[in-house]
Amino acid sequence: MAEIESKKGEIYELKAELNSDKRERKKEALKKVIASMTVGKDVSQLFPDVINCMQIDNLELKKLVYLYLMNYAKTQPEMAILAVNTFAK
Repeated sequence: MAEIESKKGEIYELKAELNSDKRERKKEALKKVIASMTVGKDVSQLFPDVINCMQIDNLELKKLVYLYLMNYAKTQPEMAILAVNTFAK
């Protein structure tokens, strides 16, 4: 039970950092999301928050979002299609 609460807390913290006004916090949060994803943790519920980071004009952030998108596009195709529109802007 404590493990489930810990995961919820971690996701909540990442969500808050991804929605931060500070670019550096967003970048660090995205790095944590990618690291979690790489070791097999399910961070798919952060999909909309990660995609919103595309609004920032920063190549490094966009690359991190792209990595995330490529990983979860198969499981969430509708969200991936919406995300492609964000890339085009």
